[in-house]
Amino acid sequence: MDKRNLAQKLITNFGALLSLPDLKLDATTNSCVLLFDSDIVVNIELDEPTGQLIVSTFLEEIPVHGAEPLLRELMIANLYWHRTDGATLGLEDATNGVILAQQRNVTELDDASFEKMVEAFVNQAERWKKHIAQARNGSTPELSQPALATSSGDGPRIFG
Repeated sequence: MDKRNLAQKLITNFGALLSLPDLKLDATTNSCVLLFDSDIVVNIELDEPTGQLIVSTFLEEIPVHGAEPLLRELMIANLYWHRTDGATLGLEDATNGVILAQQRNVTELDDASFEKMVEAFVNQAERWKKHIAQARNGSTPELSQPALATSSGDGPRIFG
């Protein structure tokens, strides 16, 4: 089965699980969009040449003033992905917004691992969205705890 068909099967089965039987990849963009908890917009896109299924979301704009502590925290969280459960935090220059993104090769996923990946991703999106909003409002509680390990070995391994 080719990579697009594999991705489409994952998306269709995930849609059925969410009671969205018409969920599918757009024929032009190879993507679909889901809304969780009324404020987390998750884009799922297939990069067909590489077979990577990319999940991403816009979290929040960084504060106009005093962003350095938050940016430092985002960089620390990115190191080895320990505080993002395998996802990556990045700054989108055009919007000054923080983007959370994660990718996996579609051939490495089955229905259960894809569901688990999206669930962990949405949990991280909720966590970071709340934290960045607090930073914008002037209160920045430390995110000293690593992300909850929900990938149970499916995520990146650094040493060993």
